[in-house]
Amino acid sequence: MTTPKTPTQTRRRPGEPAPDLVAFLLFHNGLRREFARLADALDRCDPRDERRRAVADEHLALLLRVLHHHHTEEDEAIWPLLRGLVPEAAPVLDRLEADHQEMDAVIGRLSAGGRPAREVTTDLRALDRLLNTHLDLEESEAVPLIREHVSAAWWEASAKKVIKSHGRDLPMLAAWLLDTATPADRDHILATGPVVMRVLYRLSWRRAYERRISQVYG
Repeated sequence: MTTPKTPTQTRRRPGEPAPDLVAFLLFHNGLRREFARLADALDRCDPRDERRRAVADEHLALLLRVLHHHHTEEDEAIWPLLRGLVPEAAPVLDRLEADHQEMDAVIGRLSAGGRPAREVTTDLRALDRLLNTHLDLEESEAVPLIREHVSAAWWEASAKKVIKSHGRDLPMLAAWLLDTATPADRDHILATGPVVMRVLYRLSWRRAYERRISQVYG
């Protein structure tokens, strides 16, 4: 007979450490830079260079998957938790969820293959504007609520589930995330992450990511 798991405490108690948001905020930083950067790369891409366009499309598909995954995790786990812990935050959370729906419309267009580069770059810049406005609100209003009210134990357990759920995207995503980090934040993530992730990043993930970025951005 197995022993039932004790539910993870969700509310942060006085004197307890705040949740570790380093990776969460680094993810935001990566998203803030990537879509406009990719639009610029497509503008410079020779229309006859089918190989480079294919790699750029592959990189964009990864970014769109992880962005949609991030929004889904917020809408299905983080925002409902905050609604329960901080009911007065509902208007801000409603706005953040509405932003996700607006961005999902652009993500849907960008996920369609075979579109001319000019149409893709237009949508990339639109997504960049929507995303940065959204993240400004999220970081000024929701992130302080997470730090104040959400337990470190719940956040850590949630983060482990999210890491596993990325599946085949994890190697490129992890290397992309670490590429956005300051040296101190990179050391922190490598020190606190799973040992196997550290080893694989140093053996192969980083090199595969660097090849991808070289192909996309030159």
